[in-house]
Amino acid sequence: MSTLYLIRHGQASFGTDHYDRLSERGFLQSELLGRYLLKIDQDFDTIYAGEMKRQIDTAEKVLSCYREARKSVPAMKILPEFNEYDSKGILKALVRDIAKDDPALEADMARFYKDKKSFQRIFEKVILRWITGGKEIPGVTSWQDFRERVARGMSKVMAENGQGKTVLVFTSGGPISAAFQMATGISDEGTLRVVWHIVNTSVSTFIYNAEKISLTSFNNRAHLDLEKDSSLVTYR
Repeated sequence: MSTLYLIRHGQASFGTDHYDRLSERGFLQSELLGRYLLKIDQDFDTIYAGEMKRQIDTAEKVLSCYREARKSVPAMKILPEFNEYDSKGILKALVRDIAKDDPALEADMARFYKDKKSFQRIFEKVILRWITGGKEIPGVTSWQDFRERVARGMSKVMAENGQGKTVLVFTSGGPISAAFQMATGISDEGTLRVVWHIVNTSVSTFIYNAEKISLTSFNNRAHLDLEKDSSLVTYR
């Protein structure tokens, strides 16, 4: 069996004009992960990342820890199949309908980009509609198409890395949730419930061979918990 590690990017820059970049805390989370992986003497045969800046910067920060320790690491490969779904496009397409259907969200709408809790309440309803709505939204990739794209990426990684390999992929919560669904067979709505709990820079581990893929651990955040600082545990 081979081992595949999926790592969610560090905290991004919520509430700014440039969400797709790490916050200061996101860089720290990534550095702590790199140090932790070094401490447990974890090596990798192949390393991938999606093409989003927050994914690549998380990878570079982790790998810089290895280089500073004079440990060799393979060159990182970019796979767009591990990009996150287009949350902005989905929000733009569905948020007004969600607000009309649920007048109780009016106060949250007023604080949408300023308050994380308000954003989360609306975002959860929008993504649930996207996943379970069952209708095509012009200009927006469907959940099924997104899931199939991630599956292609997973298949590509597995095909390129045969028996006994250890593979690292830096990605986002959406692709990790899709991979979780592949391995467990959980429902679409159940998969949505999973995504909200994936911590920034957490590690989810899968084993695979030519016949199947299985989940062995999910959302491991030991590198953060060891710091005994709850502010390091973030979800957005």
